Amino acid sequence: MKIALINPTPMDHYSPCIRTLSSYLRAHGHQTKLIFLPADTYGNRFKSSWRGDTWSHLMQLPDTMIADLVELVRDCDVVGMSFLTTMFDVAVQASRAIQKAYPQKTVLWGGFHPTTMPQQGLEFVDIVHVGEGEHSFLELVERMEDGKDYFDVRNFWFKKKNGKVVGNPHRPLIQDLDSMPYQDFDFTDDWTYDEKNQHLIRLDWEFYRKIIPTYPDRAGELRPAYKTMITRGCPHKCSYCGVAFNHDLYKGQSYLRRRSVEHMVGEIKEVTRKHPEIGIIHFQDDVFFSTSTEEIQKFSTVWQREIGLPFRAQCSPTTINEEKYKALIDAGLCFTELGIQTGSTETMKMYKRGMTNEQLLKAVNIISKYKDYIQVPDYHMILDNPWETTEDVMKGLRLLWTLPPPYNLLPSSLIPYPGTEFYHKSIEDGFVTDEYNQVYRRGFHSPNGNYLNFLFFLTLFNNLPKELVQFLATDRFVRSFNQRKYDWFWGKAYQYGEYVRQAQKLSTFAVRGKLFEIKSMRELKRVANQIK
Repeated sequence: MKIALINPTPMDHYSPCIRTLSSYLRAHGHQTKLIFLPADTYGNRFKSSWRGDTWSHLMQLPDTMIADLVELVRDCDVVGMSFLTTMFDVAVQASRAIQKAYPQKTVLWGGFHPTTMPQQGLEFVDIVHVGEGEHSFLELVERMEDGKDYFDVRNFWFKKKNGKVVGNPHRPLIQDLDSMPYQDFDFTDDWTYDEKNQHLIRLDWEFYRKIIPTYPDRAGELRPAYKTMITRGCPHKCSYCGVAFNHDLYKGQSYLRRRSVEHMVGEIKEVTRKHPEIGIIHFQDDVFFSTSTEEIQKFSTVWQREIGLPFRAQCSPTTINEEKYKALIDAGLCFTELGIQTGSTETMKMYKRGMTNEQLLKAVNIISKYKDYIQVPDYHMILDNPWETTEDVMKGLRLLWTLPPPYNLLPSSLIPYPGTEFYHKSIEDGFVTDEYNQVYRRGFHSPNGNYLNFLFFLTLFNNLPKELVQFLATDRFVRSFNQRKYDWFWGKAYQYGEYVRQAQKLSTFAVRGKLFEIKSMRELKRVANQIK
């Protein structure tokens, strides 16, 4: 069969789910067409102001993208679409356009959002996939190809022609990740939207090279990056994350699984053989460090011997130790991300992070000890938690003041996505009254406008004296300015302050002679934060 796999994707086209699924289907004799709908090419039909309670927008696909998409799937037997909650509007627009043009064509949804909301999905398509997809998707298309009944295929929900809904149980997780193929980067039949020509075009390496992210190595030289993962799953069950949903979905099974070092090295060798311009590897695993020290040391030895490229990795405070970190530094680790999220013990318990500030500081000190070998690390912090008190928020700010510089802060809003513990709680407690605008369409990296968030924003300026922020965070100023009637002003200050930061970054790159290596403002924002 010929299957179209559509993914509303980040601008860098990072889509491990459909790329691995494509490889798996191809290995079993099927044809796939990968269609990427990059988020930076969408329009917005609505955008609230900073005076509003939230910063939300409804994404609108360009007319030419929709028309081209409809034509591209004409010769496909099945159309699958994988997406997250933030891309719900895009999935609906694309699905309706395809269904209108080809009423008899099979259109199905998968990915994390449909997994958490299968009944909602059946309001828009007739088939919804739940959970991990390679084995179940293959079984579905092969039964379809053979003309067999497929309504009992596990992991799928169906809406039959008579309106009856069938929700099947899910199959066990794939434990042997080495049995899975590498991501499909053959560019056999890949398509993406070219904003310059305003059409979907064939995606080849030449075009892809223009849009993949570049990251700095230890010397600050920008290198084209390849993104991948060595794990599936996560050991944590944080209440703000959908991983807890998957733990419940696969209760009794080992949810965190890891590929062998040999399998991962094989992938990197293959992709760098095909595309030798790749100069840095970005491991997207939430918890790259979540294995034994011995396994990390083995990775380090094999990586140095077989690959030798610099790489980036994320970690959590409870999975890092100095032995692991030093081994990875020796192997070429040049950048680290770490989730802090809060400085409040009470909020930490609410988030079910399973760690203390002492563990967090220990992890940060390990990273800081090797600061000469890495670019400026990213630390994540969650803002806009409606259940937090002002004092809880201030504890997070005070914690940041104790961290050894330099570091880059990545603040984000707490959004109660479906699948998280906060989803139902936010509705029950009255914090969410308009699910689509307050959850689906809300900007994840656009914190609300208020005085406390502005104080966090000031910490993004590494050269700003810490004492100034501490002065502005005194009780007198917080009581005076942290009032709802001033939120619009602090939102504007945040917004225009970001323009100042971008101007600073432009000047930094101009001085270094690297300005023309940056392909977009988004890339400038990401890279300039990390270069020393």
